[in-house]
Amino acid sequence: MTIGACVQNMLLEAHSLGLGACWLGEILKNKHRVNEILNLDDRYELFAVIVSGYPVEKTSSSREKIEELILKRI
Repeated sequence: MTIGACVQNMLLEAHSLGLGACWLGEILKNKHRVNEILNLDDRYELFAVIVSGYPVEKTSSSREKIEELILKRI
């Protein structure tokens, strides 16, 4: 589905603008409630909900560096 690529690009752009953003997948089970809150009728299909905002504080990743994870064979 192309919506995944679209959401990924939106999340990457949000990050490049210094925003924190998250794709809320679990909310898709609540399509009718979301439409109610947004005052939309059922002809609209909910594919994704993205929340965004400026982070209160910047956090650094605790991930391993990729160089430490790659096994090099000669």
